[in-house]
Amino acid sequence: MTTPSPIDLNLLVDRQRPSSPRLSPDGRQIAVTVNYASKADERPDSSIWMIRDDHEPFRFSGGLAGASEPAWSPDSTRLVFTSTRDHKDKNGKGKAGLFVIPVDGGEAAQLGDVRGSISAPHWSPSGSLIAYLMTDPDTEGEEKRKEDKQDHVVFEEEVHHQRLWVIDPESGKARCLTTGGASVHDYCWSPDGNDLIAITTPLPTFNSMYGSSNLIRVPVSGGLATTVATFPMSPGSPVVREINGERVIAVIANDHRGDPTPSIWTVPWDGGARRQLLPDLRGAVQDLIADPTDPGQLIALIVEGTHGHVFRVSAETGERHAIEPTAFDNRGSVEVISASKDGRIAVVWSASDVPQDVWSIEPDGDASKLTSFGDEFDNMLARGETVRWQSFDGVEIEGTLVRPRDAPADTLLPLFVEIHGGPAWQWEDAANLNWHDWAQMLASRGWAVLLPNPRGSTGYGAAFEKLLQDDVGNGESKDLIAAAEAMVERGIADPQRLAIGGWSWGGYLTARTITQTRRFKAAVMGAGVANLTSDHGAGDIAEYNRLLYPGHPYDATTWDYYASGTPIRLASEVTTPTLILHGDSDDRVHPTQGQEFYRALQVSGVPVRFVRYPREGHSIRERAHQLDLMERICSWLDKWVPTSSS
Repeated sequence: MTTPSPIDLNLLVDRQRPSSPRLSPDGRQIAVTVNYASKADERPDSSIWMIRDDHEPFRFSGGLAGASEPAWSPDSTRLVFTSTRDHKDKNGKGKAGLFVIPVDGGEAAQLGDVRGSISAPHWSPSGSLIAYLMTDPDTEGEEKRKEDKQDHVVFEEEVHHQRLWVIDPESGKARCLTTGGASVHDYCWSPDGNDLIAITTPLPTFNSMYGSSNLIRVPVSGGLATTVATFPMSPGSPVVREINGERVIAVIANDHRGDPTPSIWTVPWDGGARRQLLPDLRGAVQDLIADPTDPGQLIALIVEGTHGHVFRVSAETGERHAIEPTAFDNRGSVEVISASKDGRIAVVWSASDVPQDVWSIEPDGDASKLTSFGDEFDNMLARGETVRWQSFDGVEIEGTLVRPRDAPADTLLPLFVEIHGGPAWQWEDAANLNWHDWAQMLASRGWAVLLPNPRGSTGYGAAFEKLLQDDVGNGESKDLIAAAEAMVERGIADPQRLAIGGWSWGGYLTARTITQTRRFKAAVMGAGVANLTSDHGAGDIAEYNRLLYPGHPYDATTWDYYASGTPIRLASEVTTPTLILHGDSDDRVHPTQGQEFYRALQVSGVPVRFVRYPREGHSIRERAHQLDLMERICSWLDKWVPTSSS
């Protein structure tokens, strides 16, 4: 087999990646956020680009740092967006301010004297107001206390809530619409602009979003908010639609353990019973917007298996119609959606061998690529194929197999099984070109890479997700072992050259799986859990465990559920050389989780290396750290699993 040319890792960390395209209401322009590495401080940065029918895409936000979240005025003449330019706290760290810019030329002007952390700006239907979310800033007393180094924090008590605000774009006068002990996480305008629909939780924490949350209606003129519905977990993407003259509110939500699949739920405008609009969905809804062409329609991004598709969905009946452009060739995945009054839909689309770019889907279903951010990877990427196999109990598991370009069909390949995070997530037929998606990086270095969706993954319906409940780590690890065995049996993988790894939940399942088998010759545990009980106390999403277990780990009746899937319990069984990677400031999975597993393997005499990245959280953001991480993975695999069978 001819050895492929390895992808330069600098290309992966420096690539420009489009996200969140926003079609103007008249359908003539698209504002898109483009993310890239900032060479100045090695932190990620972003800018806003403009796409016009009569013009090549161009950078629109100029030198504005951290420009993102563009939103169009109703008349398509102005953009509001957030930027960290000239807006820093007392420690010199950038905080987003609100800016408005005319799209036909002119300078961006900052709105008002905004002091807190800003996000999610949206114009009112009339264009007279802009709503946004802002975290309460420090009070004068808090600022003084911090200046005097009296900066203690009472955990989960001294919090700064995220509020819903509106601002007049002409005068800069702003008003806060929500108060009290609740934080707003998402919202939308009513069609007449008189109300805002908001989603609130008791605390401004990620953990709080996995508990009981309210859907409220907030009058823009002032006054008390009305609770419309309560959900067992925080919903998202609220949209107001009208059916036979009656308003309904649609959201992406689930029904907790009873139906954990993200789907579309509706609630009457004045409150009432929640309704599952797609009760038999064998997929997962990942984005939801209003259809500007029909007040009773929704446009949804639904992932089914390894593919993300766009659907028009009736807000009344749930009837859905797929929008499948021939240009997509029945492959790949859509990531985000936007729509305009003339029926156009803008998306970001990619496939395993086609990087993310912005596409326009016309009313007749034709699609055209509008940007060329992925062109630098032409003729570099390996194409994936959907594969399926039977697990230990007869359950069919699916995934994507990526082989090196031009690999002969009869050549046994080293196989890397890469596990996705979540667990409520899935691998799709999409371009994996970043620091924690290693398929193309490894395929270009001679590896076959299998991206499995074990039980508990989204995209396969509620019954498949519920297979994970009360059996965390057990059936999943068997699914992964069966995956490697299936690739060996099919003559794809060399049984002596198998490796496994993943990030977050993928890191946890890596640790869990290598306690169950000695098949894998190397492992990469990225930000993974080693001890499910201590993680419940130290991580920032303990409430999520209510989805997975019948209770918390501090009850004698549920302790064994946590213990049975805990890697550290069987660490003495591990023989696989393991590279452990972790951010030093990770609140999601505390770095002591990696340290626990490191110490256990070290005591057992297993080759192990533990790398901690200063200043990094659950995601590795600094460019130098991303490069180091990928280089270490490649070096670790080269050391323990040669790509040549000789």
